[in-house]
Amino acid sequence: MTVTDLRGRLSGATDAELALLEEKLRDKLWQRRWNAWTPYPWQVAPAEIETLGWWLQLGGRGTGKTDGCARYMVSHVNGPPCDERIPGGHRMAIIAPTQGDAVEACVNGPSGLKGHDPRVVLRTTAGGTFARWPSGAEAKLFGAHSPDDVERLRAGGNRCLVWMEEAAAMRRLGAAITHSEMGLRIGKNPHYIASTTPKPRTEIIELTRRADVVMTRGRTRDAHHLPQAQRDKLISKYAGTRMEKQELDGELLQDIEGALWSRARLDTTRVGAAPPMARIVVAIDPAAKGGDESDEMGIIVAGLGQAYIPDRNGFARRHGYILDDLSGRMSPEECMRRAAQAYHAWKADAVIAEVNNGGDWIGTTLRQIDQTVNYQTVTATRGKATRAEPVAAVFDQLAAHIVNAFPELEEQLVTWVPGDDSPDRLDAMVWALTKLMLAPAGNLAAVA
Repeated sequence: MTVTDLRGRLSGATDAELALLEEKLRDKLWQRRWNAWTPYPWQVAPAEIETLGWWLQLGGRGTGKTDGCARYMVSHVNGPPCDERIPGGHRMAIIAPTQGDAVEACVNGPSGLKGHDPRVVLRTTAGGTFARWPSGAEAKLFGAHSPDDVERLRAGGNRCLVWMEEAAAMRRLGAAITHSEMGLRIGKNPHYIASTTPKPRTEIIELTRRADVVMTRGRTRDAHHLPQAQRDKLISKYAGTRMEKQELDGELLQDIEGALWSRARLDTTRVGAAPPMARIVVAIDPAAKGGDESDEMGIIVAGLGQAYIPDRNGFARRHGYILDDLSGRMSPEECMRRAAQAYHAWKADAVIAEVNNGGDWIGTTLRQIDQTVNYQTVTATRGKATRAEPVAAVFDQLAAHIVNAFPELEEQLVTWVPGDDSPDRLDAMVWALTKLMLAPAGNLAAVA
């Protein structure tokens, strides 16, 4: 039958007949994709998940962690109902670093739910954003980035399955686990599945030690669905480094010998909310030359508390607080726009920036975007390790604190060893706390 013949036969079909045909075609396409899937061993849920509470996939880049979890959720939906009173028998949740990540990676992406079951549709209603199946089963999408995200999880409702995507990248991972766990109570075996590239987060380390967590691990070098040339390029580039172990081999690295910060110290000094501030700065550590979006721009907001609080040695002093991390890969214009917005949002006293490494562009660009910002420059006269050590000492004295959690910044702190190239988030934080707590008067130059 030709396309013309098919169009002719369908021209007289009713809307109901066309809808039924579409449904049957979707069913056939789903079955074809479902049967064609060849998993890696680490993408298959262990049998123990039927009795335990967690399946945690730890894997390097390109090992199909999202793919494995999406496959599992589709299988769960098409299995026995967890509660026959619920439409479709299943009521689930997907939590990602942001809700947008949940939409892009877990539903619409090539490894997401639609890639395994094209019958899935994405719907946004007054109650939230949902992935839905023709049976009526649904998965509500959540983020774990802002305080509002945590509040939505509090009211997330009861679920039979929770999928946590890139758990180690969630800013509020602990709160996401706590509040989703309270709603995990539908069916005989409500449980979690989680997929992540491992990072030295307290919550991830604790999960790996729990008796109710079963883990699978995958390495980039074994991901044969990736082009061999790409695997060879990544492995040769990062061979022998921490990046190879963590990002490619999926190893969970904990404290690094020689690092100035430890995970335990960050957790000891962590606070859940910031007190009233006496001063606030927005510190920028620019990418080299300011024009390469492949490098990160470090943007850290930090404050000096009003109250005098005893430190570890009993000396009453004002403490420093890391309030926000706005760093990322971006253009110079976006970097300055983000810094200016933070300056006004936090009612900061100044934006400060390092100008040694091609940072002269910062003042010019910032003035073009917002002339009202109080801009100051810093010039490095000492090595990075020498600048960072006093700031690390302030943490050791229990006088500096991270407010809530900033996973990317914290990973840099606990894995950087003096002598290595220091990352931009860490550098920006060092400049901020140096300005607030350590710099003598006149050490910074104000730019009119």
